[in-house]
Amino acid sequence: MRDADTAADKHGSPRHASERQDSRNWSRRQTLASLASVGTLTLAGCSLRSALSGVQPLWERDFSSAMAASPPSATDEHVVVGGQDKRLHGFTADGERILTVETGGPIETRPAVPSSGGPVHVHSTDGDLYTVGLSGERLWHVEGQARDGWLGRHGSLLVGINSVDSVVTGYDAHDGTRRFQRSGRRYPYPTLSDSACLFPVTNSDDDTKLVTLAPETGEVLWELPPGKSYPYIVAAGDRIVTVHNSTVRMRRARDGHVLWRTAVDGDVTSIFGPPVWLGEHVYVRVRRDDRSDELVALERDGGTVRWRRSVGYEFETVTTTSQGVFAASSVEDPDGGVLIRLDAFALDGTRRWKTTTDIQIGGTVAALGRTGEILFTASDNELAAYDPATGERRWRYDPDSSRIGVTTADNALYVSYRDRGGVARLPTS
Repeated sequence: MRDADTAADKHGSPRHASERQDSRNWSRRQTLASLASVGTLTLAGCSLRSALSGVQPLWERDFSSAMAASPPSATDEHVVVGGQDKRLHGFTADGERILTVETGGPIETRPAVPSSGGPVHVHSTDGDLYTVGLSGERLWHVEGQARDGWLGRHGSLLVGINSVDSVVTGYDAHDGTRRFQRSGRRYPYPTLSDSACLFPVTNSDDDTKLVTLAPETGEVLWELPPGKSYPYIVAAGDRIVTVHNSTVRMRRARDGHVLWRTAVDGDVTSIFGPPVWLGEHVYVRVRRDDRSDELVALERDGGTVRWRRSVGYEFETVTTTSQGVFAASSVEDPDGGVLIRLDAFALDGTRRWKTTTDIQIGGTVAALGRTGEILFTASDNELAAYDPATGERRWRYDPDSSRIGVTTADNALYVSYRDRGGVARLPTS
């Protein structure tokens, strides 16, 4: 999994702690918090405030002239991060600096990178798009007004959003040839897969439709009729899952044909991001006002509901593996504040373990991922690693930074120091 701070960063605006208190009544939250903090920790064999060891980075690089950094992005062998010093910084997985490229302004948004090799791409606050080879050479450059615009890369397709007029543009990542350009919306961001680029388009009546383009040519493959609401989307390979009005649909990417549809009992709505994930099963988040939220697993081939399990009182995000699924939610800390709760399930729905961590969050769960030998989760300013088999905490990283960004690639885990400028690699064991 790359770009692991997606729970807050990719999918929508984080809610603040005060907003949490308005969304559910206080008595329910206290009750669920007690259940979470008293009944779950013994399953993982640890206590809420257990004093476990910290961890030192495998390497750490500070940017001497930068007071801030962007979130990082990583390929299988490199990590890149933008700086407030108007430079794009790049390092090998071993920490050797490979590039320092000047841009026209500070870099605040996450660079876009392929899974392996280069080139890499970044928006600067001067509004321009820069494309750079891994040796530091500038390859192509587009002037524009996308000072904080989103960038996404999948295969040879690079997609950017102009932050002023919300125009969505697709480029050949290697030479900058424009493949398509369409009026869109600044949010939700496009969804990219091997077979499709999907994004919302809003008309003059403020109705929104889903438009699906071929990644190589920009040809319109299919569209959904416009409406007042936009479906939640996840895509992988030649399959696309959409969720609208609590109905889950599996579609073919090439033509949008519905292979199956399943109505899910409960409120399938977006709070922290799209409420659907695609792994060995299709996983759906269901909100419950009177009890803990639920994780529902549907068969990928036929859409049959396989199982549903309760998680925390505000279920936020999921990471999937070929052996099972991990869920992160938030629960009340009896001592005050909000903590991250983790749940682990086998593919058949068996609960392997659950634990309430001691990671305090002020908005949302900032990251959840599985890499190397660990499961990790993060708040805005600290990160902890857990044994995926037992839930026992391996280590905790509490850097001298009030804001971090997180990404993973090829069993490597990286953090950037958003408020002081720098990047580090953490162990994955």
